[in-house]
Amino acid sequence: MTVTAAVQAYLGAHPFIEEALTDGIINYAGLARHMHNDIQQITDRDVKSGAIIMALKRLSPSYYYRVQSGIKQFFERIGPFTVRSDISDYTFQNTSSLLQQQKIIMDRVAHDSSSFYSFSMGLHESTIVASNNLDQTIANVLGEEKMISKRTALATLTTLLPKENTELSGIYYFIFKQLACQDINVVEVISTTNEFTVVVGEKDIDRSFRLLRQLKRPSAKLD
Repeated sequence: MTVTAAVQAYLGAHPFIEEALTDGIINYAGLARHMHNDIQQITDRDVKSGAIIMALKRLSPSYYYRVQSGIKQFFERIGPFTVRSDISDYTFQNTSSLLQQQKIIMDRVAHDSSSFYSFSMGLHESTIVASNNLDQTIANVLGEEKMISKRTALATLTTLLPKENTELSGIYYFIFKQLACQDINVVEVISTTNEFTVVVGEKDIDRSFRLLRQLKRPSAKLD
């Protein structure tokens, strides 16, 4: 592997360093010293710091500009956004009956287009994110299941993603960074191929909506 390829791979695994280079707020010589041992391990040969510095300069700014430019163009095409309030989040221990009971709930939800319902099964636990008007249904159907936790006073923000979202790296990183920088806690994430939903506290939904809407602006900054 070439030094340039190794440097690019290293920066791809360290997005904060990559951003600092893009913004011109990091010292090349200092970064080269910091990266030196890792680059030698990646290339499996002796590498001089000067070669790393040259590789960094060759990659910047054109490489970083292409990455950020592609992401900005992507965000300009996301949407529309759908906000739902009065949401609860349940976590249950996995059992064979828990999965069987989902059909009962799904049958009821199918006739109620105003309700939000999502079921995600992990290896040991399953999560249900649902509108509060389904609380009694969930309690009746899953009353015998072991509920690990329940959170209320939540809201969801859903947006459609362009179909190439699975081929462009860094999309979710920039979304979560925007939310984290504003101290917005993401309770859950629900994702399908072209649809993305974040679950946040009701107190944070207005700010979350504004932040993600701002990503659509052509002049939006991703830092």
